[in-house]
Formats: sequence, structure tokens, C-alpha cells
Amino acid sequence: MKIGFDAKRFFNNKTGLGNYSRTLVSNLNESFPNHDYFLYTPSISLNEERAKLEAKQNVSIRTAGTKNKTIWRSFEIKKDIKNDELDIYHGLSHELPRNNEHLTCRKIVTIHDLIFKTHPEYFPIVDRSFYHIKCKHSLHTADKIIAISENTKQDIIEYYKIDPAKIEVIYQSCHKQYYKSDPEENADLPKSFPTEYNLSVGSLEPRKNIVSVIKAYTHIKKENRIPLFLIGNGKKHKKFLQDHINKNNLQKDIHILSNIPTNLLPAIYQNASMLIYPSFYEGFGLPVVEALLSSTPVITSRNSSLTEAGGPNSIYIDPSSTESISHAIETIQDDSALAQKMSEEGKKYALDNFDPEILTAQLMNLYENVQVEAFSI
Repeated sequence: MKIGFDAKRFFNNKTGLGNYSRTLVSNLNESFPNHDYFLYTPSISLNEERAKLEAKQNVSIRTAGTKNKTIWRSFEIKKDIKNDELDIYHGLSHELPRNNEHLTCRKIVTIHDLIFKTHPEYFPIVDRSFYHIKCKHSLHTADKIIAISENTKQDIIEYYKIDPAKIEVIYQSCHKQYYKSDPEENADLPKSFPTEYNLSVGSLEPRKNIVSVIKAYTHIKKENRIPLFLIGNGKKHKKFLQDHINKNNLQKDIHILSNIPTNLLPAIYQNASMLIYPSFYEGFGLPVVEALLSSTPVITSRNSSLTEAGGPNSIYIDPSSTESISHAIETIQDDSALAQKMSEEGKKYALDNFDPEILTAQLMNLYENVQVEAFSI
């Protein structure tokens, strides 16, 4: 088959949707190298990713041939799709080309979340309107929809009244570095890290609710506080969090680290006492799975998709209750047997449910089935 992807995030986003795109395409090419893969992007900022792919004979990269790259991605890309005679076109981040009814290939779109619907307070009204129009068009013109969690599937059904049979849940897999059995294969932990510490990983934005973790630390006695590292990037909210740390005299206890190289994260996870992830809403919650694969106990919210990501051996808290968070932290700190069980059972759950080979096979099976449906119409 000839399979094409909307690769804007693949080549221009270092985290989040970019990681999803790169992991998905890499896994497909590794497990199913007999197919041809086409990556369509308006521009390329991550040239190292381009270099990796240019050596592969079954991978082709297409860039915009126009100055207006936004128009190309929504409209002019259709010429390239037709010229390449694709069998499948997969929009990896909520979007399909406009007026795509004349494309002969089958169209698939991945929906990661509907946060602009479930939590509109995080978005300006103009952005909410734009996301709604784009998402509605993709959902109604796709031949098949991939939701990255059962929670996202239910949101799609609730907000857009889509037939559940049109939606397939295929979980997101982590980068292959998290599945290595020998921790020594990973990069060494930076020397600045103490021997014992807690961890919170994710973009520094209000939805992640990191401020509640900071507040929770004020409920823990000074002598019982394990250092906490907040790993993520952000601008305004990063300053807000640092100001909150300073105001509560927690500078010795809580440290913000940004721009951490991706290859260091497995070692950071593996050596952490726990991951604290009290987000208000997630389409999937990748840091939760990364922590579980690293044998790290997880505290996270009982909402959205996080119970799917965290499984039965994580501790779930009310994200609006700082007392709930501090109590969970102290529970793990005070009970080594519990921490050990969470570590072992959590990793088993992650390996059983988020194995990249199984998830990639599910994706290829969807591609093949949607092709069969095309011939039967």
C-alpha cells in the first residue's frame, strides 16, 4: 500500500503531537517495511528527522510548493496526494484536507482530545471556533476515525454525534527507549539530581494543574519533603509557577527544569520515587505510561483518560484537592511495600496494554480493513 500522513507536527513539533507522529510512522516502517510511506509537510524545522528518513527507500517527503503553506496543507496538498496515488491518507492531528470528497484514497483522522469542547475556558473564542470547524469537517469526511483513548471516543460521540462504529480506539505507544529492559542502556542521570526525588512531567500550562502539586507540598512537613522536579517547557505559566514556589518558600524543595533532552527522560523516570500528574483533562496522558514503563509509581487524576493510562495500580486523586495530592504523596513515601507493588504491577499493566508491536498491528489492520471496505462499495 501507499500510505500518506499529514506530517506537519512530525517535522515541526518536538513534543506532544510531534512525538505521536514520529513514533507512529517509525513503528509502522519498522514492523511493515513492505509498504510505501509519504510524509506531507508545509515546512521542516527538525532537519535531523529529515536526515533519518532520506536514507529509507520506502519513505518520501513532500513539502509545500507555495508560499502560503496554510493553504497548501488544507487545499493544494490534494494535488500531491493524487499524483502519489495514495491508498490511505492519515491525518495525524485532527485535520484532513478541505473539499476532499474527490480524493480516491481512503481517509483516516486521529483525534487526540476535544479539550476545546470539554474545557473551553483554556481557549480564546476564536481558537475554539477554528478548532470546532476543523474537527467537525474531519470527523464527517473521514472514512475511519482513530481515538487515542476510550474517553476521547466517548467525547467524539457526545459532542459530534458520530456513529460509534466509525471510531476505533488505538492507544498511543511510547518512544522505543521506554521499552528497553536494561536501564543501563539509557543515558546517565544528570549529576544535579539527588538520589531521591519526585517528578512531574508535562508542558507548563494551567490545564496540567502543577500549581496544585506546589500547594500540596506546603501540607507536607519540611523534614518529610522529597525534592520535586517539574520538567516541562512554558513561558508565562512557568513564571507563575516559579513565583508560587518562591512565595511559599519552597525553592529548596521544588525545581523547574526545561529543555531536558529526550534521551535523558528514561533515566530520570527510572530513578524517581513517583510521578505526580494531577491534570484536569488529558486525551491520553503519555507521561503516565512513560512512568509506568519505567517502574515508577504514579499519582494522577481520576478523570478523562487518565484511569485508562494509569491502570488499576496507580493512585487516583481529586485534582482540585491539594490535601488529596499530599496524602497520596505521603502514602507512597511511607509504605515501601505499596511503592514496590505499584512499580511492578504498573509496569506489567503498561507492557500488556501499550505494547508498540500490538498497537502498530492494530493500526495496520485498520488500514487493510478500510481498503477492503473501499473495494466492496
